[in-house]
Amino acid sequence: MKKIFLFCLSVAISATLYAQTGVPADSVSADGLMSFHGQRISTNDAIPAEKLSEKLGLLDLKKVEDLKLSGSVEACCQAKGCWMSMKINGEQEMMVKFRDYGFFVPIESAGKTAVVQGTLVKETTSVEELRHYAIDGGMSPEEAEKKYTEPVVGLSFIADGAVIIEEESEK
Repeated sequence: MKKIFLFCLSVAISATLYAQTGVPADSVSADGLMSFHGQRISTNDAIPAEKLSEKLGLLDLKKVEDLKLSGSVEACCQAKGCWMSMKINGEQEMMVKFRDYGFFVPIESAGKTAVVQGTLVKETTSVEELRHYAIDGGMSPEEAEKKYTEPVVGLSFIADGAVIIEEESEK
């Protein structure tokens, strides 16, 4: 009986130690100023989203893989954090979705800085999808119906990982 107990105890300890060796996908930095979502990415070497066209020359862009961008979160899905938008090139906004709907960001991410890594694509967003995003972002269905009457061709980002950065004064 004693051997069985010791065996079970060692298995439990081993399992606990093994489970703690990886970094959880959704975690917070030790200082509490960054939250990590999806794949754990670093904030180093990110291209400022505001200068995207300067850096990449977007005239004939169709797809850019393994790109890391940083910028201000303009809006975020208020239902569960399943998308966000970032300002690019001065006035345009880029939709950021999360690969395979695999992770979410905090719904209070708007106004904070984000670093995202993934794939940049040029795509057409349907009227229905634009209205859906607008309503998720807090717009009334009536406002969304008036505002979005035609599809929009623009840049979209499919993120594998995201870091939301808190300002020190917010903590």
